[in-house]
Amino acid sequence: GEELVQVGTTSRGTPVRLNRTYLEADLKILTGDLTLHYYAGFGGGRKSILPGIAARETINANHALLTDERDRARTANLEDNPVHLDMTEAASFAPPDFVLNAVADASGNLVGAYAGEMNAVFLKGAEVAKKLFCFELAPNELFDVLVVSAGGFPKDRNLYQATKAVENCYRAVAPGGRLILVAECREGVGDAYFEEWMNEHGTYEAAAAAVRTNFVLGGHKAFYIRKAMKRVRLSVVSELDAALLNAWGISAYDSAQVAVREAEEKNIKDKTKVKVGIIKNGLDTLLVPSERK
Repeated sequence: GEELVQVGTTSRGTPVRLNRTYLEADLKILTGDLTLHYYAGFGGGRKSILPGIAARETINANHALLTDERDRARTANLEDNPVHLDMTEAASFAPPDFVLNAVADASGNLVGAYAGEMNAVFLKGAEVAKKLFCFELAPNELFDVLVVSAGGFPKDRNLYQATKAVENCYRAVAPGGRLILVAECREGVGDAYFEEWMNEHGTYEAAAAAVRTNFVLGGHKAFYIRKAMKRVRLSVVSELDAALLNAWGISAYDSAQVAVREAEEKNIKDKTKVKVGIIKNGLDTLLVPSERK
C-alpha cells in the first residue's frame, strides 16, 4: 500500500500523513537531540514525527503557521506557539512508546539525556536547553550596535546557516539599531530557494504572504531575514558578493572593524553614547529581552 497513511487532521487544519512502517511497528521509539529551534521553539520530541516521518503537505501546512503575527513561533518559546502545538497534536495521533532525547552544549558535549514519555522528556530537555543557550536582557539593555559572529566554520559556511544567528539575536537590538553579522560564507548563499525568495520578496509582508500561500523549505529563511530587517538595519561581513547583499537592502563589508566604525559613526549623529555588544557564537546564543512588547 501507500508509504504514507492519513491518521487525522489537527485542529489547525494540518492533514497528518505519516510513514506506514512507523505506524505499523509494534514498538515505536524516537531518539534525537534537543536544541533551540527558530520556529518550533526547540527541536526534539514531537519533531521526530512532524517533520521527521510526515508527508510533504503535512510539513508545509505546519510550517505555514510560522508567520504568526504575534511572534509566538520563535526560538525557545513554547507558550501559544502554533507550530509547536500543531506538531504536538500531530504526534498525538501516533504516539511513540518511548523517547530518548539528549541535550548538548555549543561544543557538542553531552549535558543531559532524558527518556520516557514524549512530552515529559521534551519539556524537561527544553528546560535544560533554555538554561544553556538563553540570556535574558532587561528592556533598558538593548544595543544600538550588535556584532554577532555565527561562530566560525562550519557554522558560517553559508549565509543560509549563518542567518540563524540573526534570528537568535536581533530582538536585543534597539529598533532602528544595527546588527552586524560576521560570517565567512565560503560556500555562498547556500540555498537556491532562500536566494530566490530574497530576490523576489523585498518586504516582510511579501515574504509572509509567500510563506502562507506557497511554503517552500529554504524560502522561509527569507521571511526570517525580512522580519528581522523590519526592526534592525542589517550588515553582513563575509566573502559574499556585495552587490547581491546590497540588492537585498543589506550593507556588505569585508572587515568587521570598518562595519562597526561606520555603524558607530551613523549612530553618534543621533546620540552621545552608543551601546555596542559582541556575541561570539550567535548560532548557539539566544538573547531574550524580558517583557517583550
